[in-house]
Amino acid sequence: MELSEFILNNVPLEKQDAIAINNAFHPVTLKKGEFLLQPKEISDDYLYLQKGLMRTFLYDLNGDEVTIDFFVENTIVFEVTSFFNRVPAEAYIQAVTDCEGLRISYQELNRLFHGKPAFRDFGRAMLVKKFIASQKRNYAMINQTAEKRYQNLIQTKPQIIQYAPLKNIASYLGITDSTLSRLRRKR
Repeated sequence: MELSEFILNNVPLEKQDAIAINNAFHPVTLKKGEFLLQPKEISDDYLYLQKGLMRTFLYDLNGDEVTIDFFVENTIVFEVTSFFNRVPAEAYIQAVTDCEGLRISYQELNRLFHGKPAFRDFGRAMLVKKFIASQKRNYAMINQTAEKRYQNLIQTKPQIIQYAPLKNIASYLGITDSTLSRLRRKR
């Protein structure tokens, strides 16, 4: 999907505004395993992921990787706190598969926000979507069984099941690798 299409599917804008916004972004590719962001860096990438799968993760107090989020095709990828507050990131953003997307820097995004009021609506819509998804995940980790969280993942983001390593999926779901294996056998 083109970025202009994605924008038009998310906010009511004039087509020429969506095309102008699309044209402000620059193509980027990441190979499997490459990082878009690492801890202590200040996030400067606001990325529309066209192809591929990415994840955000960090290390817990025991030194184990914990996957916080996955990003599938046709989503916006960025680390909110670092990007907007201009502070060093605490998490990694990594390509799980080869990825293609369109990016815009913090400076370019701000110019676009000030020059195209329609883009502010889009930016606000993306932040609200991200916040709602985060809230849903937080609630699910508290009030849903592991099996329900796994079923929901299969239904909403099947490409994660297809391409992400099992250990990443298990940590994202808040379960052990063996629990995930048991859930997969049940299907």
